Amino acid sequence: MDQFNLELGNNIKSFRKSIFMSTTTLAELSSTSQGTISKIENGHSTSDIKTLIRICKALGVTIYDVLPEDISKEFKTDNPNKEQLFNILNDLSPSEIKVILTLLTTDIIPILSNLSPVIKAFEQMSIKERNLFTDLLESMKNNS
Repeated sequence: MDQFNLELGNNIKSFRKSIFMSTTTLAELSSTSQGTISKIENGHSTSDIKTLIRICKALGVTIYDVLPEDISKEFKTDNPNKEQLFNILNDLSPSEIKVILTLLTTDIIPILSNLSPVIKAFEQMSIKERNLFTDLLESMKNNS
């Protein structure tokens, strides 16, 4: 096991754990096996570039983010969370970005306090009533 494989695997594992993703989920999202993910993360294998790109896409990072520091230092930011967030935002549509921007710049505490009675009422519903209410909300979402 060489230093390159070890650092690459540690970087992938670090990004995966930072978003609380299992190796099984990463394998599914990157169309590879859990065994391959495990071998890469433990530094026993590097895999081909196409697999690494799929893994990075599933994690919301670039290939430069997972490369060892000595190879990718000119491409990295000083904050890996910022880079990961930027990569996720880069894949969103303009309307999705607008929603996120609104959420980040709006004081949502009054909105949340208005939701409290709705949540309490929801908790008191039967399972059938909850399902009907959920179906109603889904149909409203799909029609907007």
